[in-house]
Amino acid sequence: MEPRDEGLDRGLLLGGFLFGLIAGALIGLFRGPRLNQELLQQISDSSGQIRGKLDSVIPTDPVTQSLSEGKAAARQRRAELGLSR
Repeated sequence: MEPRDEGLDRGLLLGGFLFGLIAGALIGLFRGPRLNQELLQQISDSSGQIRGKLDSVIPTDPVTQSLSEGKAAARQRRAELGLSR
């Protein structure tokens, strides 16, 4: 008697793989984020907001920087002495 091949048919396996690959690509195209003008504008706006927040936190001149350092040192010393508000 000839041995029967009980495994999967290679053509069927390859066809299923290709079908899944194509179906996944189509779903990804339709469900994924779209790079359009609105999305690019939203990214630009959020980066501008982040830049504005950083500019307000980071002092731009030496006097402001010295004042910020002095206030931070005073807060730290108050906390060490237990005088924090």
